[in-house]
Amino acid sequence: MTSAGYVFKDFPHSSHRWLVERVGRPPSRVLDVGTWNGFLGRQLASQGHELFGIEKDPIQAQHAAAFYRELLVADLETLPPLPGAPFDVILCGDVLEHLREPLVVLKHLVSSLRPEGKLLITVPNVAFVGCRVSLLFGVFEYRDRGILDRTHLRFFTKASLLRLLREAGLKVQRVHGLPPPLPLVFPPSARWPLRGFFECLALAAQLWPTLWAYQLAVEARRPS
Repeated sequence: MTSAGYVFKDFPHSSHRWLVERVGRPPSRVLDVGTWNGFLGRQLASQGHELFGIEKDPIQAQHAAAFYRELLVADLETLPPLPGAPFDVILCGDVLEHLREPLVVLKHLVSSLRPEGKLLITVPNVAFVGCRVSLLFGVFEYRDRGILDRTHLRFFTKASLLRLLREAGLKVQRVHGLPPPLPLVFPPSARWPLRGFFECLALAAQLWPTLWAYQLAVEARRPS
C-alpha cells in the first residue's frame, strides 16, 4: 500500500513510531494491513508480538513473510476470512486512502477484532496547511509521495475520517496529529539545527490537527 522504497520512519513523531508505540506491550495478536516489505513487522516481531499480515503485492509479501506467522497475499477490497482472527490489534498505516470503498474494508476488519481490541489508523490530512495554501493559489498537483500521492483514491480530513470510523461501528479513543516528516527531506547534518523547528511543528500538529497535522493518527475500539 506504499510506494517503492518505503522504509520504517525511525524518528520522533513519525507515524511508524506512533503505531509501534500504541500497539502496547507484547504478547498481542496483531494484524498488519498492507505490510509492504515488512518494515512494521520487523519492529513488532522483535518485541515479541504474534503477527499476521495482508499484502497485495506478491513480491513485497515475499520480503515481509519472515516477520509474520501468516501472511495473506490478497486485495483488501475482496478479503476472504482472515487467518488468525480475532485480533488484539489491527494496524492500518497509510492504507485507507488507497481504497475505493474504505468503509466496506473497515467493517470487515472490525468483525475480526476482539471485543476489547483496538484499531490503529494513520492517514494523510488533506486539510494540512500546505494543501490549503496550494489550493488558495489554484494548485492541486498529484505527486510521487506525500498527501497528494498519485496512488491515493480517497482524501481525508479529521471530520471525514471520524465519520467513517463511526459508520464502521467504531468508537474513537484518541486522535493525534503528526507533523510533516522533515527528517526524510533534510540530510542528517541538517537535522540538529532544525530540531527545535520540528518540535514546534509537532506541538502545533497535536494542538490544532485540523490545520497543522500532516497525518492523522487514530486509535479506535468497538463500543462496549
